[in-house]
Amino acid sequence: MKLRKLSLQGYKTFASKTEFVFDSGITAIVGPNGSGKSNIADALRWVLGEQSYGTLRARRSADMIFAGSQQRARAGMAQATITLDNSDGWLPIDFTEVEIARRSFRSGENEYLINGRQVRLKDVAELLATSGLAERTYTIIGQGLVDQALSLRSDERRALFEEAAGITHYKSRRAETLRRLEETQRNLQRVHDILEELRPRLTSLKRQATRTRNYEQISADLRELLRVWYGYKWEQAKHDLRAARSAAAAAEHSWSTARAELLAHQGRIDDVQGRLTLAQQQAAELQSRRDRLRQDVETARRTHAVHRERRAALQRQISEAGSETPFLEQSAQTARGELEAATAGLLAARTELQTHQTHLQEFHVAFESHRAAIAREQAAVDRAESERRQAQIALAQAQGQLAQLRLRLEELANEPELVDPADEGKTTSVALESAATDAQQEVGRLQAARQTVNRNREADVGRLKSLRRGLRDADQQLNKLRNDLARQEERVAQLERRGPRAIQLEPEAVVGRLAGLIRIPRQYETAIVAALGERLAAWLVTDSDGLWRAVAAARHRREGSEARLLLAALDAPARPDSRPDVAGESGVIGWADDHVQTNESVAPLLGRLLGGVLLVKDAPTGYRLAAGWPPGYVAVDPEGVLIHGGGLVEVGAAAGDGILAGETRRRDEATRLDEMRATLTQRENELVERQAEIDRLQEQIDERADEERQLIRRETEAAQALAEARRQLDQLRRQREFAIRRRDERAAARAQAEARMAQAEATIADQTDRLTRLEASVTETRGRLAALPSGEVEQQQQSLRQYVATAQTILAGRQAVVDSRRATLNQAEGQLNRLRLRLSGLQEQLDALGNGEDETSIVGLEQELDQIRDTLDPLLVSMETDRSLLTSLQAKSAGLQRHAHDLESHLTQAGIRQTRHENQIEGLQERIRADLGLVSLSYDAEQTGAPPLPMQEIIEELPAVTELPPDIEENIHHYRGQLQRMGPVNPDAPTELQTTEERYDFLTQQVGDLTETDAQLRQVIAELDELTSKAFAKTVEEVNGIFDVTFQQLFGGGSGRLTMTDPDDPTSSGVEIIARLPNRREQGLALLSGGERSLTAAALIFSLLKVAPPPFCVLDEVDAALDEANVTRFRDVLRELGRHTQFILITHNRGTVQAANTLYGVSMQPDSSSQVISIKPEEYLRHA
Repeated sequence: MKLRKLSLQGYKTFASKTEFVFDSGITAIVGPNGSGKSNIADALRWVLGEQSYGTLRARRSADMIFAGSQQRARAGMAQATITLDNSDGWLPIDFTEVEIARRSFRSGENEYLINGRQVRLKDVAELLATSGLAERTYTIIGQGLVDQALSLRSDERRALFEEAAGITHYKSRRAETLRRLEETQRNLQRVHDILEELRPRLTSLKRQATRTRNYEQISADLRELLRVWYGYKWEQAKHDLRAARSAAAAAEHSWSTARAELLAHQGRIDDVQGRLTLAQQQAAELQSRRDRLRQDVETARRTHAVHRERRAALQRQISEAGSETPFLEQSAQTARGELEAATAGLLAARTELQTHQTHLQEFHVAFESHRAAIAREQAAVDRAESERRQAQIALAQAQGQLAQLRLRLEELANEPELVDPADEGKTTSVALESAATDAQQEVGRLQAARQTVNRNREADVGRLKSLRRGLRDADQQLNKLRNDLARQEERVAQLERRGPRAIQLEPEAVVGRLAGLIRIPRQYETAIVAALGERLAAWLVTDSDGLWRAVAAARHRREGSEARLLLAALDAPARPDSRPDVAGESGVIGWADDHVQTNESVAPLLGRLLGGVLLVKDAPTGYRLAAGWPPGYVAVDPEGVLIHGGGLVEVGAAAGDGILAGETRRRDEATRLDEMRATLTQRENELVERQAEIDRLQEQIDERADEERQLIRRETEAAQALAEARRQLDQLRRQREFAIRRRDERAAARAQAEARMAQAEATIADQTDRLTRLEASVTETRGRLAALPSGEVEQQQQSLRQYVATAQTILAGRQAVVDSRRATLNQAEGQLNRLRLRLSGLQEQLDALGNGEDETSIVGLEQELDQIRDTLDPLLVSMETDRSLLTSLQAKSAGLQRHAHDLESHLTQAGIRQTRHENQIEGLQERIRADLGLVSLSYDAEQTGAPPLPMQEIIEELPAVTELPPDIEENIHHYRGQLQRMGPVNPDAPTELQTTEERYDFLTQQVGDLTETDAQLRQVIAELDELTSKAFAKTVEEVNGIFDVTFQQLFGGGSGRLTMTDPDDPTSSGVEIIARLPNRREQGLALLSGGERSLTAAALIFSLLKVAPPPFCVLDEVDAALDEANVTRFRDVLRELGRHTQFILITHNRGTVQAANTLYGVSMQPDSSSQVISIKPEEYLRHA
């Protein structure tokens, strides 16, 4: 038994929580149409992870939730939970019981849970993958699958056999491997594309790096010139600045002397001006005092007249205020008597209020005591009621707990005893431990061997990468060398073809140019070249016939690259040996043809050309000798001066210099061509050797990779064996631990339940007695509460409160009268006090005016005015004298100021020149920093500069230059022009080139790795295809053998067989069904009736179940089309399968129900929800 229980809540029509407990064998579910039977099969599909709502007979996730009806509200969530027995470890999880749940909410969200812990759908699929529940199409079989098994095409029917063969996960692995293969191919193509993009980039970066290096070299040369140039300019600028500072200092000294003299004279002026200013201030002060005294005298006279008028007015006001005082005193006395009478009435009202308040307080104390007694009795009643309710609840809980404990004891008594697997698993445990130890040792040995092979392979791969990089570099160098060689060959060929093309002869008739066929010593080269002249460019032909053919061709040539053509034949007659005798002559070197080397064929011609040329040490010697020679002989000195026979001297006749130089260049090019060919041959041999070494190393790497793959495969097999042994050990240990733990738990649970039962019985007795006592207490307390009076007391309290309120009102009225009388008294007393204060103030003002003080003050002021006049007159005379002296001093000061101003102008000009030189040196400093960067500059002692940087060891110092080298400015302009013509360069080009080359090397390596991965993945796909083909063919063969027997059981005869449509290719072959019913010939499936099709499909499905039985199987009305006779045979086969497979049968057929061990009935309630009852099969059959 794998499936223990199915719980539904809110799923489709199962609104309430519903549980189905499944035993081993066959469980049948019956009920009328529309009652919700098939929703149970849908729930199993749903909880196992089905994502197709069409299969679940729905359109969206919300259709899984109970929709509600008029009598019942809809549910907000649907949940289905299956409980699986994992005591034998058929699921890869360390639990003996596994609960898988799925929830769906109306928001569209779905949740998956395993043993109460939320997980992903992927986790559920991985858990069920090895069990066959994740992808099997015949775990839950409905009428659709029965029809589909026959209506499918042969290739579509293949899926049923693939699941039976257990190769579905291999197909998943193949699909994943194929996806990885496609991804590898895309990556490989992408790498090739990137490499194609990088190749032009590499070429461009190489050009940029070359330009950058040239730019940096020119910049370095320019920097050296600028250092010298700026060194000279810096020293010159410092010299100019020193001169400007000296001139400024002299001008400042002259200006300071003139300014000191001016300041001394200005001091004398300031002294006189100070005395004059002080006298002016004193005179002004005296005049101001005089004017003020005059004003004071006038003011005193006016004040005296005003005071007389003021005294008369004050005396009138004092007389009027004295007449009002008696009237105000009488009003205050009257207001004081009224206030005393009102105060007496207020005291009487306050006494009456206190009396009433005392009576009310005494009554209030008595009333509070009465009310406290009532409250105590009411609280006692409430407490008694609460205790009675609690006692009732406790009694009901104790009775319910006692019933549950009795039921739990019955369950524990009926639970079968578990067998301790310790003894029977001991031998198996020892064998498994031994197998696990052997597998662990094998894994360790294989891992060590694989690591050794891997290290050797990685070392070989490193060497291979290094060799490939070297090979690539060598190949690039070789290509460059080939290109250089091709260009060199072209240049040499052009030089060599120039002769035959110029004279229009076949190449074998042309010997070559004279300049290229002779070797002249270095010390005589100028002399020989001067003697031969343009004849060095003569083309030599083999014979006279070729000579005249070339002449004829030259005459008829319209245009050519050479305006003049010199020819000579090797077979021309020899020159007669009748040269002048120069033996014993001083200053003679010898005849020219004796000092020039050539081959034997050219020697006669060379004798004719140079036999009459004498080499001498100096021109006078040659002139002395050649003056007496006949024409045709020439003497020549080392400087190239020609002296012809007869004494003609020729100077500057070295016309053959360019010819000889060109011929020398041709010979050098030919020599360089030979050297390049030798180098190319050597490099090609080295390249072949490197390629051979790379091939050998690649073969070695491939061999080690194969060895590593074999070791990995063996290691994987050993690891699988180790894991299997450990799994079996863990399963055996868990079974032993579960049996012991379950036995102990059951004993402890039985003892605990018995103890709790005794405790619950005692609690029930105690609560019953307590409830009886509490009911009596409640009755007694309610009686006492009813006997207490309450209405009369409240009426008396209300009457006392009214008396107190009336007294408070009277007291408030009398308090208002007192306040009014007090305000009137305060007003009268205030007016009287203000009048008295006014009289006092008027009398004080009258006393302050005095009587004869004003006249005395006027006489004193007039005497002070006469004293000021006596002091002011001498002061004015002294001031006039100081003004005359100040005028003369100011005239002299004007001349001194003009002289100081001139000197200040000279100082300003000197300062401007100094500032200009300082700005020039600062500008020069900025230019130096702009062109040279950070450099150390030397400053004079009085010159300020930037503080030295703490990097003197890395900062170069500007040299002190007193004289510029010749042409330095021209060279600087030349280098700057070169940099400007070069334009902007990429300073990062060398670094980018290196980075790009490294990336190119890495991607090249990746191409090899991806190619290797591609081959490995193809090999894995081939191995999977081979494995699935064998498993599929074997499964078809096994199912075919069982299908014939099952077909005969269901039809009572006949025969059935299965054939593959393409036995040679099991990977894509379909499966055909061939059926022959009893007493009939073989016919197509389309000709079968509905019942015959159902039986045939049932035979196929039952055969698949026998070959690869699932943990459990659900049959949803697959027997709907069968009659009673066929149902009997169907039931017999189903019973046979039920011995090994757990079946859940949803049916209407009572014949099929007879095979069930457990039976559930489903009916539809008025509120549109399904109700489930468990009934006995025999009772259902008796009433059916």
